[in-house]
Amino acid sequence: MSGGSDQKGRLSLDALCRKVEAATPGDRDRDRDRYLDFVRVSAILLVVFGHWVVRVVTAPDGKPEAGYLLAMQPGWQLATLLFQVMPVIFLVGGVLNAESWRRARDDGAPPVQWIRRRTRRLLKPTTGFLLIAVPGWLLAAALLPDALLLEPGIALVPLWFVATYMAIMALTPVTVALHERGWSLPAIAAAVALAAVFDLARLAGHGAVLGTQPLMGMPNFLLIWAAIHQLGHLWGDDRLPGSAAAQAGLALAGAMALVLLIAAGPWPLTMIPVEGTFDPNNASPPTVALFALALVQVGLALLLRAPVVRMLARPRVWTPVALLGARLMTLFLWHQLAMLVVTNVAAQQGWLPLSEDIGARWWAQQPIWLAAFSLGLTGLVALAGRLEEADDGAAADRAGWGATITGIALTAGAIAGFLWVAFAEVPVWPVLGFLALFVVGFRALQARG
Repeated sequence: MSGGSDQKGRLSLDALCRKVEAATPGDRDRDRDRYLDFVRVSAILLVVFGHWVVRVVTAPDGKPEAGYLLAMQPGWQLATLLFQVMPVIFLVGGVLNAESWRRARDDGAPPVQWIRRRTRRLLKPTTGFLLIAVPGWLLAAALLPDALLLEPGIALVPLWFVATYMAIMALTPVTVALHERGWSLPAIAAAVALAAVFDLARLAGHGAVLGTQPLMGMPNFLLIWAAIHQLGHLWGDDRLPGSAAAQAGLALAGAMALVLLIAAGPWPLTMIPVEGTFDPNNASPPTVALFALALVQVGLALLLRAPVVRMLARPRVWTPVALLGARLMTLFLWHQLAMLVVTNVAAQQGWLPLSEDIGARWWAQQPIWLAAFSLGLTGLVALAGRLEEADDGAAADRAGWGATITGIALTAGAIAGFLWVAFAEVPVWPVLGFLALFVVGFRALQARG
């Protein structure tokens, strides 16, 4: 009986692999597209894993308590050099956005129409997420005050990426024009140099702080992420190092710059914020140290391409990458909510094991917790995944720059508001106003015939 079941399972898996393989584009860029998907999927999975592990729940006196790994054991901040992989996402975005804009431009589409269509693809699943997460946040604050281990606002932390990526993506027609004139390298150098000036001023204590964000570093959200996005334009046109030696040299140069900035300069070690503290970090706002880390990741990504592409030619290797890639934004948006719900319910009810401190026992229990988070996330992705499907790409859209800039500004401003409420000691009720602001902004970006 078990042999027959195994045979049926293999046949079903083979059928799924054939279906996915048949749906995969077979043009001359297939290998690169598969590799870019692999890089994106791998990066997001690392982000999810990192976010789940840093949330610590222990029971030192038999009562569950929540903490943050990087604050409780600062030595683990070194691991953020491995788990801070968002530069890879912006790098791949630079490749894909340039390709998409060029195709639209060749078809006669104006920049504003392309920006609106790409923005809707990003905001559609985000809107669905917010319509569930924000009311849930308000209900939890009203019905369960001071009863939760993890605050619901944690679920909205990934939204910083949506706002930042949306702004960088909207600049693509300009950044591609710079690239096609041969100005990518000068533009990257200028952006990084200017970002270093803001870094030094901020790390020296100059400038005010708004919430948890030093205002002196705010321009770096544009400068650093746009510089990494511009590297993607170079990758897309095969203008990054092509030989293994040069690629390894790029990674080594980035590593050496990173060591100098952190060891000899004033830049901090951690590549992500240390929650519960106001200690400086290299991600919020981004710094030139983060750009140096991006160079390391670019060099490694180029070095690994050939062997990974050979593996991705196998249907059984490519199928999970393709399936995850089709729901990647949904997975990213909802992973914190899955962790939040499972932690608050399972820990309080004693359904999952807890240790007294962060030791060998705690680490041994992590696979159980990660499995529970994964199960919860799978259910959420199954329910919300359809929001990520392509929308009205072929619909007429005659809206202009006014509605477009308004929509982007309102949605990005609403996200900033959500994050402010999540981390500042303020009442929760303003999130309802920010949700309304976000919906109005999203409506301004809808196709208008």
